Amino acid sequence: MKLAYMYATPEVAPAHVTAIQGDASATFARIRELGYEGVELLVRDPRAIDHGLIERQLAEAGLAMPAICTGEVYGEDKLSLADPDPARRAETLERMIAAMDLAARFGAMVNVGRMRGRYLDGIARSQTEAWIVEGMHAAADARPDTRIVLEPVNHQYANFLMGTAEAVRFVRGLERANIGLMLDLAHITIEGEVHRESLAEAGDLFWHYHVCDSDRRAVGLGEWDIAAALNDLDTIGYDGWITAEHFQVPDAGTAMAQSIRWLNEHYDKY
Repeated sequence: MKLAYMYATPEVAPAHVTAIQGDASATFARIRELGYEGVELLVRDPRAIDHGLIERQLAEAGLAMPAICTGEVYGEDKLSLADPDPARRAETLERMIAAMDLAARFGAMVNVGRMRGRYLDGIARSQTEAWIVEGMHAAADARPDTRIVLEPVNHQYANFLMGTAEAVRFVRGLERANIGLMLDLAHITIEGEVHRESLAEAGDLFWHYHVCDSDRRAVGLGEWDIAAALNDLDTIGYDGWITAEHFQVPDAGTAMAQSIRWLNEHYDKY
């Protein structure tokens, strides 16, 4: 397993997000100094990012980039593939494809979480689902060599594709070889799923993983049995990336150091 840390790119407004913010070069250097091997980017509008610059900054720090998280496309701008406004759906897709273009530089994946959209009053559920299928197909077909990972998102933030089994059925129904799943310990736990059963359900679609502790705190500062979850990953032979995605509490430097220190001290297979 390889460990990455979440970094919010400059166009993301300063906010209480589950990523570190700040000067990229200095932040990347600190992430590498602590022992992380990669950085996952939390983006709002990837068209506003200097792709060449961030590639150089990551290379200078000696960091890989396993994935791009699109959380703030919805979180900040409320754009989704299921927006009733066709212009906003088109804007969402444009940002998704821009994220895929950036990801392609690194052989990275692009996450679709809240950005897929949700059921809305007055809109038939079948219509919402059709819009999401259309958007996922369009993105996958536009960049067939770049992988997309759909993320089940718990009921506190979503009302569609919340559980692993539902997400698996949806992804298999899309019938696109470059669409799989990413799983997040927080969403699995909050939905009341059994972690090892979720991993088994995802099977060969399971491509990426996010970890945090309870209340989205740094690993080891909460109440969840992180060691058991990571042992589940080891049991199935998972050798992909794990991204620490949590709030920067009590501050970014402390949270970032806490997660990797806990992993080094308590999980000897990392």
